[in-house]
Amino acid sequence: MIRTLRQRCPVPSRSAVWVLAASLTACGLAPAPADQVLAGAPAIAAANEPNAASAQEQLDAAARAAVAAAAAAPADPQLALAAAMALFRSADLRLLRATCAAAAAAPDLAAVLRADDRIEDAVRAEVLGLCQDGLAFAERAQKAAPGVAGHLAIALHLSLLAWAKGPARALLAGEGPRLLREIDAAVAADPTFDGGAPLRLSGRCRAKAPWPVGDRAAARVALQRAVELSPVAIHWLFLGDLLAADGDLAAALAAWQKAAAGPADAGTAAALPWLHELARRRVAAFPAPGAR
Repeated sequence: MIRTLRQRCPVPSRSAVWVLAASLTACGLAPAPADQVLAGAPAIAAANEPNAASAQEQLDAAARAAVAAAAAAPADPQLALAAAMALFRSADLRLLRATCAAAAAAPDLAAVLRADDRIEDAVRAEVLGLCQDGLAFAERAQKAAPGVAGHLAIALHLSLLAWAKGPARALLAGEGPRLLREIDAAVAADPTFDGGAPLRLSGRCRAKAPWPVGDRAAARVALQRAVELSPVAIHWLFLGDLLAADGDLAAALAAWQKAAAGPADAGTAAALPWLHELARRRVAAFPAPGAR
């Protein structure tokens, strides 16, 4: 979907949630086959990233094993769900790492917050391939055993597909409304599931999306509930981004400072070093009082 107009401090587009690119160049991008992505070297190199290679390799190996298990037992919804989530985590770390690399070269806070606008097509193609297969597994699981986990898995993959495809293509495909439906179904089923992940995704989606899908007031309620339920780094990071977009820079800075030192939950443990790095980049780039 088309990215919302940014205000004084634009909201960044970041991993495992709704992240929307400004560029239209990705609209016709071909997906990289997921099996090749998982078996090869990632498009984003591991230079200057302590433990990045091992973290990505571990997630890729877990995804290969989960996909193989689900393929061997196509009637098992739990194996399909496990494959969907493993593919999401592999794709999400690729996007997160690439965003951190772009943020490291950003000259100011506005550029830090737009870091994922500058991610190369090779990474987009990898994310697209992984999430297309992941979405298929999530849909299989949800069809066989409906529930909050299936709704959330579908929504997570749709969020990364919207970023990887580019805004025009995602808009034409109608994926924004579908994403909201899946998120709302997950929230209705259990907002506390996986440490408040449905609330986190609801807040991020509504904070990022343009009218008539976007709703920053509702987004703030969802993210504040997520923080209260589970004050982990990713929740503080997303809340800070929303506060910055609303012009509440002091509160945004406080939230990013908490994100920079915050813990992970089970679902975001592998991503924690890069979540911390994104928060630190925001804090370091925060303008001096006289420059705001």
